[in-house]
Amino acid sequence: MLIENAVIVDSTFEPTPFNAVQIKNGVIQKLLTSAEAVRLPDERIDAKGRLLLPAFFDSHTHLLEFGLRFSRLNLKHTGRAAALDLVRAAVHHTPKGKWITGGGWMKKDFSTFPFAIWLDEISTEHFIALSSQDSHAVWCNTSALELLRPYNFSEQELPTDPAAGEKFSGMCFERAAQKMMSLIETGIEQKTAALRNAQRELFKLGITETISVESASALPAYKSLGDDLKLRTGIAILCEEIQAAKLFFRSYQHERLHLNSAKLFLDGSLGAETASVLAPFNRSPKGTVNYGLDLYAEPDILAMFKLIEREGLPVAVHAIGNKAVRRALNAFEKLFESSSLSFGKGDKGDFQHRIEHAQMISMDDAKRFSNLNLIASMQPVHIREDIATAAALLDDRQQADLYRFASLEKSGATYIFGSDAPIETPNVFEGLYFAAARKDAGGNDWFPKERISLKAALKAYTQTPHRATGNARTRGKVESGYAADLILLSENILKMPAESIRDAEVVLTMAAGEIVFSQK
Repeated sequence: MLIENAVIVDSTFEPTPFNAVQIKNGVIQKLLTSAEAVRLPDERIDAKGRLLLPAFFDSHTHLLEFGLRFSRLNLKHTGRAAALDLVRAAVHHTPKGKWITGGGWMKKDFSTFPFAIWLDEISTEHFIALSSQDSHAVWCNTSALELLRPYNFSEQELPTDPAAGEKFSGMCFERAAQKMMSLIETGIEQKTAALRNAQRELFKLGITETISVESASALPAYKSLGDDLKLRTGIAILCEEIQAAKLFFRSYQHERLHLNSAKLFLDGSLGAETASVLAPFNRSPKGTVNYGLDLYAEPDILAMFKLIEREGLPVAVHAIGNKAVRRALNAFEKLFESSSLSFGKGDKGDFQHRIEHAQMISMDDAKRFSNLNLIASMQPVHIREDIATAAALLDDRQQADLYRFASLEKSGATYIFGSDAPIETPNVFEGLYFAAARKDAGGNDWFPKERISLKAALKAYTQTPHRATGNARTRGKVESGYAADLILLSENILKMPAESIRDAEVVLTMAAGEIVFSQK
């Protein structure tokens, strides 16, 4: 196959003299000029002068959850009345005793965390569980919350309503929220269909590879897809399920599916007000001080890191607040002092430990990522919602700690970008915009000193993530010998102002030489 009449750039996203790519067996054979290409008999795709790029790599998704969201209630940008109307309609069409699920709501749209009584007034004969946009909180009716009573969750994770005695408030957070969502009955057919839908949506957006955070219960659905799985997928397994995942991968191998890392959580999220922060949140309840939630004691963090390393996996540690990031860095420091294993330790090897999100980084800690050879796995698209959330919750000094892209780049640290879908859209053009423009909804600059160039942001969505999978020498570039994971864009974003990047679209996606999406 030959793609011709394309604008082809090099690994620094500078123009090349070539405008054709020859592909064989899923691999780029040669870059050619027009004069060279015209003599070849290959099947041809006319790029019509469009920009050709390596396909995008989303470094952090929840693929199964992303697919399931298409079949569940969508509460994004709904206020209380609209959300309850959607629930009421679902109750009307759902048999008693069944689950009603959905997600996407945000506290700022309700002016408060929602209550169980709002849902109880609609039905206590169904189980209702509605995940927040960031998935760190779940709003439930009493019937669903009662299912958590046998488990030993703290008051911070499963709060009761002080005004109603032992009654649950309606919210569950962090581990309680994870447990709640795991109780929802989802069959293998539904999960397989969800993964297929998720794959289709990512291909439309030019994404041919991802690292997906999953529980072991999701893995049979990947197996069910079989060779229909065209999306290269690395699994970041929840750390408590490493053995189950290793057992699965011993019995099932697929060239586009592998066990990438193990994930553990050190804190929660900004939206749920459970991110672990160095200074308290601004709007703690009267008479209280809230620094967020620390999910492990200091010695236990190091112990967990050592356990994951002994299992032969890189650590992917969730840390959003600046205190959580500092605790992670401290634990990695101690790990490298005591570990004889090869991960990290400044050797710039293919596999490295990661801090997932790294959303708030104290300036004193920014350079430590480079010193410790850690990857910062970040999601620029979260800036859209976090601007308002941060303004409400954080003082000016802590707001400045958010999304330190430029600081990490100046220090020589490795950073990779993703979306956290379905928490946010996996549309890479949105992520590129927020990384390069850093503007609020009104077009005003938002901590512009932390902007990075469009080319630097593109690198974090294409080349650099392949270091986390050990494939930097074979994927992520438009060069001879590299996988033909390629996209054609509707616009040449390299010649557009940052404010216009979001208008671009993918018109063709190729995965390993196969066209998996083409705009009609």
